[in-house]
Amino acid sequence: MSPEREEMLCKPNLSLFPDATVVNNRYFWGFECQDGWFDILNIALSLVSARCDISDCEQVTVTEVKEKFGGLRIYYRGGDDFVHGVFNFAETISVNVCAICGSRVGNRRMHYHHPRCDLHYGD
Repeated sequence: MSPEREEMLCKPNLSLFPDATVVNNRYFWGFECQDGWFDILNIALSLVSARCDISDCEQVTVTEVKEKFGGLRIYYRGGDDFVHGVFNFAETISVNVCAICGSRVGNRRMHYHHPRCDLHYGD
């Protein structure tokens, strides 16, 4: 993920990323996926962060976010059934979204186990 987008995910959700690194006032954590899933991650992390802020659920710590077998994988500790549902939903819908640009992928179009739209299928 690009450094700019990684910071946009980390900074508002710092409680989920206690191991985030700050370099020159920029936040880095180590997302192992491309920018196409930014919107999915942004919404999921915002929902989980809000859940932890307003409820008495166990604090969530995200330990790894990566692309695996053509889908997003979010590994974490803590949370409750709501948190599990949000992250599971994010992982499920990611297989229908181009990992490069975020466009919808028709007919589960895979390129070496990576979801790609028609524009990026050869990349």
